[in-house]
Amino acid sequence: MSLTFLVPLFLLGIAGVVVPIVVHLTRRQRRNVVHFPSLMFLEKIPYQEQRRRRIQHWFLLSLRALALALLVFAFARPFVDQSSLGLGASSGPREVVVLIDQSYSMAIGDQLDRAKEEAQRVFDQLGPLDRASLVVFSRGAYVIARSTSDRIRLRAALDTVAVSSGATRFGPALKVAQTILEESNLPSGDVYLLSDFQRNGWNGDEGVRLPPGSRVIPISVAEGSAIDNVMVTDVTLPRQIVAGRERVTPTARIVRRGGTAAREIAVTLELDGQQIQSRPLLLEPNAAGAVTFQPFTLSQPHTTGTVHLPEDPLLADNSHHFVLSPGSALGVLIVEGAGAARDVSLYLRGALDVSDDGRFDVRLRRASAIRPVDLDGVAAVFLNDVQIDGGSAERLREFMEGGGGILVALGQDGGWPASAADLLPGTVGPMEDRVQGRGGRLGYLEYDHPVFEVFSGPRSGDFTGARFYRARRLQPTDSATVLARFDDGSVALAEVGIGQGKVLVWMTSLDAFWNDLALQPVYLPFVHRLAEYLGGRAEAVPWFVTGQVVDLANPNALETAGLVSSRAAGLLDGLDQVALTPSGANRPMPASDGPRYLPLDEHGFYTVRQPGSDPDRPFVIAVNVDLEESNLTRIDPEELALQIEAPRAATAGSATFTVAAELQREDQERRQSLWRWLLVVALGLFITETAISNWVSRRGSGAQGVATG
Repeated sequence: MSLTFLVPLFLLGIAGVVVPIVVHLTRRQRRNVVHFPSLMFLEKIPYQEQRRRRIQHWFLLSLRALALALLVFAFARPFVDQSSLGLGASSGPREVVVLIDQSYSMAIGDQLDRAKEEAQRVFDQLGPLDRASLVVFSRGAYVIARSTSDRIRLRAALDTVAVSSGATRFGPALKVAQTILEESNLPSGDVYLLSDFQRNGWNGDEGVRLPPGSRVIPISVAEGSAIDNVMVTDVTLPRQIVAGRERVTPTARIVRRGGTAAREIAVTLELDGQQIQSRPLLLEPNAAGAVTFQPFTLSQPHTTGTVHLPEDPLLADNSHHFVLSPGSALGVLIVEGAGAARDVSLYLRGALDVSDDGRFDVRLRRASAIRPVDLDGVAAVFLNDVQIDGGSAERLREFMEGGGGILVALGQDGGWPASAADLLPGTVGPMEDRVQGRGGRLGYLEYDHPVFEVFSGPRSGDFTGARFYRARRLQPTDSATVLARFDDGSVALAEVGIGQGKVLVWMTSLDAFWNDLALQPVYLPFVHRLAEYLGGRAEAVPWFVTGQVVDLANPNALETAGLVSSRAAGLLDGLDQVALTPSGANRPMPASDGPRYLPLDEHGFYTVRQPGSDPDRPFVIAVNVDLEESNLTRIDPEELALQIEAPRAATAGSATFTVAAELQREDQERRQSLWRWLLVVALGLFITETAISNWVSRRGSGAQGVATG
């Protein structure tokens, strides 16, 4: 620590201290003129007087010189240099940030206990002026204690650290550490990173860069030996309707990582907390297998299920939870002409009937008129090559305005009444042959639309193999959205919104008369996506993953996620709710007009009910861990530290070092601002000197007057 100057050139002004001395030595005193009578009778005697000039008021001279010196020092911008920039090392007190990984892989062995012991050792080594922060992280980062020198508080915060259900993500924790160090006024910073350092937690583009003078100290607490870990990676739950009742046949996929010999594993199935089945599975090291349980009847809403494995070093991935409710089939109405061929809807109905979870309740009506009773309990309508009347079109208008969806397939006999032309996404033209009988193909699909989104990935469905021999022309309106086009640019599928619902127009047939799409493998999932989109239903999700959020106040969101609506679950609007977490904590959810977000931070079952109530079948949400955390591949801690530490200057004479040194000097001087205080003191000295000088001058004049008189 030393006193230095930001602009030392101004120190040349110290020569100005000579000015007060010159003034003192050259100033002449005023003498009083004494009038005397004629001197003609006095003899003139030559007389010479030689006196050396001397300083009479040393105190005033000192004040003036000191004031000028302070002005010079103020313009030179002095500051106390508290750090050295040589190789990035800094002296003085430190800002210490301790990051503890609390992802569920830290439950292996005593990894978390060792991390807490290392953190306590860091806190015990803090100096009297050091400050420390404690941050825990998994998918996100949470500051438990920030920038404190209170060791008791740090120990108490450390006692609260526990393993969570999240996966490792280094980015959020290191960004929190970066913010703490940037806001600190201490000259140096240390970041202690305590983790088992799983590679999946760091991808290298998080954009973390610690400020200069900071360093990262990685401390690995990972188990030294490889573990034999068995996990449940997935559970399929196909449904079938047998004698009017839903039957579910669960199949669990089991993966083993590690081990040295074959191992027999008991896989058990629980329903509503009761074990009902157990199946053995023989797994080789680093192998996978599947277990299929006997079907069970699904008769109660919010039926909870869990597939369990025996205990191993990593417990969180040994169970897989799910929730099922019966009666979740989507009502679909297929309308075809009364005189249409018997097989006009053969492929369409067959595709909707083929589903492993009974997701569609299909009805068929052969008539050109649609009755109100036909639309009861229906969410999607397929008008397959049928000419409907004006009254049916108006009933469909009300159906769509209420949230329903229809698809109009314009085949050989399909048509639409002119009185309801505003319901279509354009003007329908005549039938045309495609490419002189050789057939055209689909040339454009809107993969961002929910209908085609599932086909956007590789090997997820190929529409280019289908040939289209005939189609209708459509001139789309400005409000229409074109979802698919043929290879000549003409419209194949278009959509327009009507109220809360929608209508899609397919410009060819849904059978094998005008095209061979029905013979392609992509036909079945395409029809399923059409029905689900028209009915406002997405693929059912019987469980969530930690880190997701559910809005319990949005019935549409819950139904889209495969759950029942909040009202059907007893979560009435305008009433307070409470969520019981898997760990047993109560999370109040007060009534509000806005959303009710429930963050799913733990794996297990969340139960939501009204305070004080105890329903027989409460609303339950199943949550499972992110299996990325079960991949125990490590990253080199030193490699991670090198990617996030600030670059250090190589040599003291380099340009990088010079620029960094100047920036650091300017920052220190700006923080201290000593020049302001020097100016204030100099001004005070000038005022004091002026007052004393005037007083001395008046006193001297008075004394001379008295002597003269």
